[in-house]
This record gives sequence, structure tokens and C-alpha cells, in this order.
Amino acid sequence: MADAAWKKQSQSLVKVQVQGTGLEDTVKRILGWPGGEVVYDPRHAYRVQVDAAFPTVAAPATLVSVTYTDPDTRGHSNENKLHLKVGELALLKYAHRGIRVALAIGGSGEAWLPYVLKAFQIFYDEVLFLWTEEGRERLNGIRSSPLSVPLAHELLWEEVRAEWARRRLSADGSVPPSGLVRYRIADLLRKQPIVHHPSLVENEIARLCLQRSRDLGGAEWESYTEGRWNNIEMSRNYFNPVEATVEITLTESGLQFQGGIARDVEVGSLLHDLGMVGTRVSEDFVLHSEALNMPVYIQCKSSGGGRGQHGKNIQNRTKEQITRSILYRCRTDKKGIIEWRPKRFHWIAVVDGDWGVTRRQPLKYVHMLELAGYDKIICANDLLAADASVQRKGNPLASYLIDVLRCRPV
Repeated sequence: MADAAWKKQSQSLVKVQVQGTGLEDTVKRILGWPGGEVVYDPRHAYRVQVDAAFPTVAAPATLVSVTYTDPDTRGHSNENKLHLKVGELALLKYAHRGIRVALAIGGSGEAWLPYVLKAFQIFYDEVLFLWTEEGRERLNGIRSSPLSVPLAHELLWEEVRAEWARRRLSADGSVPPSGLVRYRIADLLRKQPIVHHPSLVENEIARLCLQRSRDLGGAEWESYTEGRWNNIEMSRNYFNPVEATVEITLTESGLQFQGGIARDVEVGSLLHDLGMVGTRVSEDFVLHSEALNMPVYIQCKSSGGGRGQHGKNIQNRTKEQITRSILYRCRTDKKGIIEWRPKRFHWIAVVDGDWGVTRRQPLKYVHMLELAGYDKIICANDLLAADASVQRKGNPLASYLIDVLRCRPV
């Protein structure tokens, strides 16, 4: 009877994992475990959603997380899934010593990039490929014996946990960054009559974005000349007012730097150590601090949510930064064992959008960035003057880079 029931469930799983719809619910139903919100930061009772927990969500010993992809183009969105899931894993390992976490992957092998699947297998305690009979049978085995999921990288997670527990976070009552630099600049651009050359654009931030787009063949310049304002607002390539603001600040401050609008600087990571190709982890700007004798990374990050700042994507964006820090800090030793290495870079986030969108816990995502390892968080809106030009007097980014970090001049 039990075999017959499992055969029926397995057939259902085959069908739903191909279609994708309801995969999490199907896995949860097969396991018979609850899903819900698990605490990932015991200091503040911050929570993250999980798919299936044993024995309870309040005191989980084993978790099964589910992910799926079926893109039109092979590999599309794979890296996002990797960043979200590894970030989620790190948060759970931080809060719950000895927790076992398996990842059930749906879709098909052809839909996933090989290095993404390999990276999942490196970090998770166990990975199940649900398009294989072996993976589905193993899911049944975990249902029967939840503690059979083996623990991996116990020393690594213990070191991460200890470091994060010591990390100083913004004090309760601090005001989270908030501003809409992207839309402020977009609105100014739209108010000015369309011109035939970027040099005639009045706002210097919009001018640099459109000049770079025109020079490098970006779609934004054509969208501008044809008045397709929505296309410009949605652009994530050359119409990037925060990156333009930072680039102007660095240039006028006379600092040596790499990077710029849509000119990310590749940074070494664990993925490279493992010989993975077709992937890159990068920063928007890289400088060098003479005071610290180490590189300075600047990452421009939006909270997402559009003009309405709905907050639906902000947790995913911060999970991505957790993963970024894991990839930077983890390296392999001569035996191929993954190690947690000292942080040999200084990390600055220049953030746009509403980072206090969760009103009940307004510092939740600022604290998550700080857990990831950001040393300084600067509100992008503070880099602008009243007329939306770049702030020259009292620019907090320039002051920090020059006076505190003593970044290398040109």
C-alpha cells in the first residue's frame, strides 16, 4: 500500500515539476511537513520563508527548500536562483546550529547551467534533482528519515556564525536610507525638451547616462530620442543614475578607480577557484585604500519596487548580497576544502529606494546588508544637491573615501 501511494505521488511530482506550477506545494505535501517563516536572526526575530520544515517551523532540524526553472533561453535567471538560495541557506545556518538543509531542484537538467547545479551541490547539505527517479526516491527517503540528510561544511558555517554574531549592526531607532534617485533623474530628463545630442541634456547625471549609451550603442539613447520613457525607466544598463552619480563623484574627487556605468569590475570568487566558467561576480567600482591597504568595493544597489516602492523584491536583493559575500570570502585550500577566509576588502553600499519598507521592522534589510559584510551604507539621495546635480560640498561618499579611507589619488 505504501509503495503504491509513493508511486502515485512520484508520478504527480514528475508532472508538476515539468510544469513548475505548484512544485513547492507538491513537495511539501509529499513530505507532510509544514512550511512557513523561520527565524534567521535571533537578535531581532527576523524571519525568512521556507518551503518545508521538520519537525516544526519554530524548531526546525531539517529543511527542504525547492527551486525551479524553465526559461525560454537556457540558463536565464539561473544565477539569480543561485544567489537567492545560497543566501537563504547562509541565513538559516547562521541562526540554527546543526540544521540540515536539502535543496530539491525542479525543471530539467538542460534548463540549468552546469556550474549553477555544481555550486548548489557544493553549498547545500544535499541536492535532489527531481527530474530523475533517483532524486524523487531520495525525497521519499528524507520523508521517512529526515535526519538522514548529511551535514556539510560544519566548520565553515560555525565560523560564519561566530563572525556574524560579533557584527555590529545599526542601532535600533536608526533611520533607514530612503530616496528615489532613479525616478528623480528620469522625471527631470522627461521635463526637458528632447535634444539631438547628449551634451545638451541639462542634468549632469542624465547627461552622463545618455552619453555613455550613445557612445557604446546602448538602447537608452534611442529610447530617449523617441520619447519611450518607460523603456528608459526600466533600463538597467546605461540609464543608471546612481552609478552615474558615483562615477562623477569619484572623477571630480581625483581618485583612481575601476568601473563606471555598465562597466562592472570582475572580482575573484570561490566559483573561479572551483574552475567554473561562464560566470562572474563583480563590483560597480573598485578603488584602493591607503589607510587600510586593501581594495575598496562600491556596490550600487536599489531596493526595487518601482515608483510605488512595494517592497516585494527587497528580501531577494539582500539575499543576493549575502551570497556575494559568501562567494568572496570562501576559498578552497590545497585539499579542495572550502574555507572561510578573512575579509580583505572594504565594502560600501550606495543604496537607492526605500530600505525601511518593512514598517514593523524598518532596519531588517539594512541589518541584512551589514550581516553580509558591508562596512558603510550611504543613501544615494544624500549624494545629490537640491537641484539634483551631484553634491559637491559635503558629499558623504567623497568625504569618506578621501578623509577616512585615504583612497589612492590619480
